[in-house]
Amino acid sequence: MYRTHQKAIARWAKKSPDNFIWVVAMVLLDLVQNGLDCKYFFGAKKKGWEYILANKKELHKAVYSKTMGIPEKLMVLASIPNIDIIKAGFVLQLCIGKVGCLDVHNLRRFGLKPQTFKTYGLKYDTALCKARLYEKVCKDLGGSEYLWNSWCDLLAEKYPT
Repeated sequence: MYRTHQKAIARWAKKSPDNFIWVVAMVLLDLVQNGLDCKYFFGAKKKGWEYILANKKELHKAVYSKTMGIPEKLMVLASIPNIDIIKAGFVLQLCIGKVGCLDVHNLRRFGLKPQTFKTYGLKYDTALCKARLYEKVCKDLGGSEYLWNSWCDLLAEKYPT
């Protein structure tokens, strides 16, 4: 799963800021089918999309930076309204194959508390410490590929067709 799908998504997202923003939009909400008429497109999600559009080149550059570390990339993405470190981790998993998404399913599965990674209202240095912890936890849990594949297996078992 990971080796096929992540690589294809990453190649496509890396090609341009315009491709990249649709990967981030997918993490934010489904705009592809419904555009601005998406019923979930309100409040912070709308602000997030506006931020992504206004800053797509800078966001793309940061994600593919060779000099910026993963925690700093998490922080750049977490600055998008309605994107926290967990969703930022999902963006990095999709776009560069690093860290992962510790969503509600993975948090429960691994006995982690959501507030461990909350950064809203924190000073940058404190939030950066949480981003470093997020990177470490993802690695310790098995890394991006393991988190992707095991999450897919978990949901396939939970919601069989």
